[in-house]
Amino acid sequence: MAEIGIKDLKNQASRVIEKVEEGATYLVTKRGRPSAVIMPVDEAEDYVLAHATEFVTMRLEARRAHRAGKVTQLD
Repeated sequence: MAEIGIKDLKNQASRVIEKVEEGATYLVTKRGRPSAVIMPVDEAEDYVLAHATEFVTMRLEARRAHRAGKVTQLD
């Protein structure tokens, strides 16, 4: 993940967005400290869904069921 300071981001916003559209991800820093992440929309959607409470709950329940041997054959 590339790192960019907020001042550089202000000056290079168009170029940064072009790179993000191509798949790049940037860690934005403010006074040298991480402040934000800029990533492609598809990756952001995946991240949000992966951390959404209802999906996390479903994943945990599925893992518990699997450990308990409660599996469903898909064939």
